[in-house]
Amino acid sequence: MNPILIVEDDPNTQLAVRAMLKELGHEDVSVAKDGVEALDALRLETPPLMFLDIMMPRMDGIELLRELRRGSAPRPVHIIVMSAHANRDDREAVIQLGADQFLSKPFTLDQLEAVLGNVDSLF
Repeated sequence: MNPILIVEDDPNTQLAVRAMLKELGHEDVSVAKDGVEALDALRLETPPLMFLDIMMPRMDGIELLRELRRGSAPRPVHIIVMSAHANRDDREAVIQLGADQFLSKPFTLDQLEAVLGNVDSLF
């Protein structure tokens, strides 16, 4: 399986998403707690898939998408934004900035599996 990067500041959400991905057979999962750590991680190794929270300290998900668009680090092939607080404008903004899909938190294993099924044949 291909590597996945989770960019999420909440430890409980990190654990939950990681556990769901593991249940779906994805073992190679790394975590960054904000956009700054994500940029550093992406400069070292760019996984084909990144799950990205919007609301984080230091650098939020929208700013990270802007940085990726500027070429500050290599961009994963697929970016799935996940957030509990995003409104319609936020959803449209992240899609315009290059996110492939939006997943509302909290989400179920079935919802995660469906989103993974929509990101090509990488998974």
